[in-house]
Amino acid sequence: MRAHRCSKGHHLTPALKEIQWTRAEGLLQWHAKSGYENILFMDEKIFTIKEQSNNQNKIYAQMSLEVVPRVQGGHHPSYVMVWWGGVSSGCATSSFL
Repeated sequence: MRAHRCSKGHHLTPALKEIQWTRAEGLLQWHAKSGYENILFMDEKIFTIKEQSNNQNKIYAQMSLEVVPRVQGGHHPSYVMVWWGGVSSGCATSSFL
């Protein structure tokens, strides 16, 4: 015996499954006729540039008057956005601030 989590999902009736199947077939036929060379698949991700802090990490010092570094935070941290795109002939990448 093993523990399993209940997962959520749509309740699909046979009529809804038939609609999905016909739409998927239509898309495949459309792409087969017009060619998939003109489709650009892309994804983008924002990476935040800031120092990570963890309150559980401790810094040991001999005296309490020693300077302990502080993690500086703000409301608008710097970030880098990276995107990637792929087509049938190759791929392209870029990043910008």
